[in-house]
Amino acid sequence: MLLDSEELKIYSIVIFILCFVGGIILSILMSAIHSTNIFFTIFSFTIISALMAIFTYKRDWFDRKYGLVSKYHIGMSYQVVFYFIGILNLALSLIFFYPNLKTQGPINAAIMFLSQQIPLLFMSLRLNVFDDENCRVKKEDEMGNIHYENTLGYNPIIYYFIGFPISILIGICLTDYVKDILVSSYFTSNLLQSIFLIAVLFLLLSPDLLDKILPFNLRSWRGTIKLYILIAVILAILRIFII
Repeated sequence: MLLDSEELKIYSIVIFILCFVGGIILSILMSAIHSTNIFFTIFSFTIISALMAIFTYKRDWFDRKYGLVSKYHIGMSYQVVFYFIGILNLALSLIFFYPNLKTQGPINAAIMFLSQQIPLLFMSLRLNVFDDENCRVKKEDEMGNIHYENTLGYNPIIYYFIGFPISILIGICLTDYVKDILVSSYFTSNLLQSIFLIAVLFLLLSPDLLDKILPFNLRSWRGTIKLYILIAVILAILRIFII
């Protein structure tokens, strides 16, 4: 449905109000259940509301640049999905900033907040990889005829949920490193562990590079399940030997 600028403006205002009111209700519930700071949660949902309104108002720009609806799978294009993942990640980081601030202090809370942005930073640097075009696989039959098949591709949701727990491990290592520096004032292995985890995270969030290393196809559901099993084993090993 084509809408002019004034109609899009009205829609974006309505979206902002609905998201903001819903955010206030959720903030009150979260404050009552989990003792989160109601002002931080309202602030977080305000950011969500503003970004959703911006997306609504600039939907034609998103459609021209990325394509709102995918040509190869049901739903929105992967690059538009990545935009919403960014909104969700920022909101969750802000919501849990206050509990970390209250229990661990401002330095550790800031480190944990920044570490949670690392997956999105790495994925944004490789945004061309998380593209719908990678949902098409070139095939050649026995007669030499070339055709294309639609596959899962590199779904940003899948890789975000791979990167998020590792970013938490990075935050824990960095907070331990800062604690060691403040207490003992000397270099510790926590910094090396953090650098190692960051390197691992970058590799895991570069599925096109992993596809050249691993013996299974990451653009298929079967290959993605195998990757999750591999990640679970790696996280278990890291949990035992690093944290």
